[in-house]
Amino acid sequence: MKISNSRFLTLLILLSAGIIINSTVKAQPTSLTKEEMLYYTSLWQGDRFPDGRPKVPDDIIERMKFVSVTEAWQNLNSMRDEANQGAASFGEIRTPAYTNQYVGNWKQLREGVVICGRASTMHFLPYRPDLNGLIQQQGMKDGRSRGQYVWGIDQLQKGDVYVANVCEGILDASHVGDNLGTTIWTKTGNGAIIRGTLRDMFGNLEIDENWNVFVRDFRPQANSSNLCIGVNCPIQVGYVTVMPGDIVLATNEGVCFIPPQLALRVVEISERTRMQDVWAHMGVREGRFTAQQADGAYTPEMNAEFTQWLKDNVNTMGKFFDNPKKAPSPEFIRALIKEREARFAPQK
Repeated sequence: MKISNSRFLTLLILLSAGIIINSTVKAQPTSLTKEEMLYYTSLWQGDRFPDGRPKVPDDIIERMKFVSVTEAWQNLNSMRDEANQGAASFGEIRTPAYTNQYVGNWKQLREGVVICGRASTMHFLPYRPDLNGLIQQQGMKDGRSRGQYVWGIDQLQKGDVYVANVCEGILDASHVGDNLGTTIWTKTGNGAIIRGTLRDMFGNLEIDENWNVFVRDFRPQANSSNLCIGVNCPIQVGYVTVMPGDIVLATNEGVCFIPPQLALRVVEISERTRMQDVWAHMGVREGRFTAQQADGAYTPEMNAEFTQWLKDNVNTMGKFFDNPKKAPSPEFIRALIKEREARFAPQK
């Protein structure tokens, strides 16, 4: 069964309205069924989790950890999908690029610890007794645990990044303390992005040196003023629409959410840029390149020199980085050399 575009619009409306119109009652009205997950993430052609959520390969995620948020956002800002792009709603023509993928102005539990992995989302709305009661009743029928605040945590997988919109952080109560923090870390080995607040700061700091959480703020009191409207559904985080399976990249620069079908492209462009920057910076320090040349205005001689530098350092590229793991693989470098030789071949 093909899902109409109006169905997705309805889901987005439900994110703020909390209105149930499905013929099949779900404890979380905005949660995507597997069929809906497959449809709304259909540009991803790779592996998936049993519920249909995109599963970007681990090796791409490991490479993504060395991408800067600036590079990721800049690349996404100019990227286009090959399909399903065109006129926007209301008769407007909108540039089909990913311009709303970054959120800044966070507080961190532990600065300097990068968070990178697949998004598993959860959405909360402010508490309303009638809707909360019905959601709780249906959740119990579905065999869920009593506390709605753990429904999204219960289904986390290894490597996931827990991403929660907790009423856009406007409520005073906190969503995660050190008990839930320990659970999230144990299940995922990864961090969390919470558009809300965190409690038990010092207890969370003791969980693990690699456990990090991005939050709006810190609050001491526990949360009892919201309800769970969706698990693994589209959610809003700042100005970003986050989909389950997006790749989360969170550093001191902020948080970038990368659609799964674009993750490999973002990584590869970043790795090319990383080597170019290292080589160009050396040329500037040696007084051989001007600022404009170092910023990409390469002469034919510079292009030839850079290609030769790649050839000379295929297997030793790691020595040019503070962390050798930042160096692209020899296979990637060889492919780039071949591409550059074809692109910059002397004209006959």
